[in-house]
Amino acid sequence: MKTIVAVTDLSERSETALHRAAAIAAGTGADLVIAHAVDDAFPKHILDHRVTEAEKALHQVANAIPGGKVRWEVTTGDIFWALHRTATEAHADLIVAGDHRRSPLRDLFGDTTIERLIRVSAVPVLIARTPVSPAYRHALVAVESEEGRELVEVLTGFGKSAPEKTTLLHAVSAPAEGLLYYAGVERDVREDYSLRIEEEARSRLKAAARKARRPVDIRIVDAPPTTAIAEFSRRAGFDLVAVSSHARRSAARGILGSVSSELIRHGSTDLLIVPRIISDR
Repeated sequence: MKTIVAVTDLSERSETALHRAAAIAAGTGADLVIAHAVDDAFPKHILDHRVTEAEKALHQVANAIPGGKVRWEVTTGDIFWALHRTATEAHADLIVAGDHRRSPLRDLFGDTTIERLIRVSAVPVLIARTPVSPAYRHALVAVESEEGRELVEVLTGFGKSAPEKTTLLHAVSAPAEGLLYYAGVERDVREDYSLRIEEEARSRLKAAARKARRPVDIRIVDAPPTTAIAEFSRRAGFDLVAVSSHARRSAARGILGSVSSELIRHGSTDLLIVPRIISDR
C-alpha cells in the first residue's frame, strides 16, 4: 500500500480510525492522508469558521502521529462526495473510517455516509471499531463465491499489521437442494449434490489460502452467511471481519449486498469491505 486515507468527522469514533490507519501506514510504509469534509450548505461565514476550526484540529492530529509521512485535507461540499473526491485524488489504496453513529430510524430508512462511500469506492474500505494493536490477532474472511483470493491479498497487503491468523469461512448454499427435495429426488442423490457443492467451495478456499503468508484455517458450514459470521465472531473472538461488496463499473449502480450492510450497521468487530468489480455488460 502506498497511500491510506483516514476519513474523520472529528468525533471519538473517528479517533479509533485514525489510530488504526496510522498503525497500518506504519506497518506498510504508506503515506497517510487525514480527510475531513464540511457541508457547504452553511452560510459562508459559518462555513469559513468551520473550515478554519477543522484545519486547526487536523493540524494537531497530524502532528501527534509519528513518522512524518502524514498530511491532512479539509474539503467542502456534500460530505459523501467530498470525501470520495479526496480519496480518489489521493490515489488511495485503502480508506479507513470510524463506526457510524447508530440510529434505528436512520438505519431503517437511509444509507449512512460510509455505506454511500463503500458503494462507489474502487478501493477497500476499513471500518475501525476495536482497540488498536500493531497487528490484528485473528481475521474472519467470509467468502461467498470466487472472491476469497482477493480478500486474502488485501489482508496480506497490510504488511506488519496483517492478521496473525486468518479463518476462511464459506456458508454453503446449495441452491437446487430444496427443489430436488420437493421434486422427490432420492436422498442419496441430494446428499451427493450437496457434497459436490461443498468440495467445490473447499477447492476455492484452498486456492485462496495459498496467497496468505500466515496460518489459515478453512471452515465450511451449512448456514446463512450473516448467521454464520455472527456465530463465528462470538465464538472465536475475531477482531476483524473481511467481506466483499459487489460494486459495478458504473459508480451510481453499486450493489453493497445484504451481508455487508448488516455487518456495517450492526457489527462489533473491525470490518474490511473489498470491492468486487462487476462489468455492466
